[in-house]
Amino acid sequence: MPAHDTGVGSLQKSTAWKSQRISFFLVLIFLISDLGVLANESEQSQFEEPVSSQYSEPILIEGLPPLMCGEELCLRPVRDIDRNGRFSAEADQWWQSYGPDLDWNGMDDRLQRVLAGSDSVSPTAIIGPDGRKTVAIIVDYAWRANEAEIETLRTVLDAHGWVGEEGGAWFQQLDDVDSVAVDKVPVSALMDLYSMHGVVVIEMQNVMIPFNDIAAKASRARPSDVYSNTAYERDYIGDGVVVAVLDTGVDNEHRSLNDFDDEDDEPDQDPLSYNDHKWVAGYDATSSASNIDGTQDPDDGNGHGTHVAGSAVGTGDSSRVHMGTAPGSYLVDIKVLTDTGGTNSQASINGIQWLINNQNTDWGHNSSTRGIQVASMSFGSAS
Repeated sequence: MPAHDTGVGSLQKSTAWKSQRISFFLVLIFLISDLGVLANESEQSQFEEPVSSQYSEPILIEGLPPLMCGEELCLRPVRDIDRNGRFSAEADQWWQSYGPDLDWNGMDDRLQRVLAGSDSVSPTAIIGPDGRKTVAIIVDYAWRANEAEIETLRTVLDAHGWVGEEGGAWFQQLDDVDSVAVDKVPVSALMDLYSMHGVVVIEMQNVMIPFNDIAAKASRARPSDVYSNTAYERDYIGDGVVVAVLDTGVDNEHRSLNDFDDEDDEPDQDPLSYNDHKWVAGYDATSSASNIDGTQDPDDGNGHGTHVAGSAVGTGDSSRVHMGTAPGSYLVDIKVLTDTGGTNSQASINGIQWLINNQNTDWGHNSSTRGIQVASMSFGSAS
């Protein structure tokens, strides 16, 4: 019947509308819920998400102890990091080609050996709270670490009993790389440092020792029966050039290094007492408390730095027989190796950073003594 049919139709329409409204309401709830999840995820990614949220299976290398997380093998962080506008002094993703890191996990292979039981080779090592010799490391960030990140680094170190600067430890945030050099680090701290936000590599500092395998003849600056005499014949002697020697220090009172004309040059312990002095500036990079204004004249208790400086800028004294490559050059003495020779690379890095900072400094002696044009580094890694 028409009336009955209309009632059934109205009921069906009403039921269908209610069903649609409930469905719409449920969809709306789910949508709001999803948006809330997205908001939370966005908030987490902005404030809490670790730098490397992707991990891969560890790469196992024969002869290299694997990195262990407790009793398990550590997963390998992919480290495909977006700096998201953070300032950096280095090329993006540079850490992907760092070595020695054969298993490509961001932990220096040499430190993995230490974690597995090998002894630290750091010349400044002490016995840490964990009963093991401490290590000297470089903590590399994906960007320039800010104050909060540096404070976190110090907090982690302190939690493991690090002695701090007051205990003679080195701690230096570098200007031209996104790194912090630190020594006397307890071995127990390494994994916590490795896991910090923003850290891409934990390096072991190299132990630097002096080398001097190539001298003036091999550089073709002095007469030789073996090498071409091109530079010597053209009278290239380095006039007006400022040369920095990064080594064990320089005895610039040596007659070959104290002045240019080798006349009236009796050594008197004052590098500026000669009217034509070679020495223009100096810095002791082996100490974090050194004067940075260039007025320091580091001593050479080893002899290697003086030897190298003679090969580089020595006049050969009045005989002019044993001249260096550039006897017409000025000398900047940067001590980066201790008198015993073997030194953590933090001192070399510190010396190079000081050199960079002073590449255009006016040393104030005459119109030629400005900046540093050439640097000599006759040392290499023993570790």
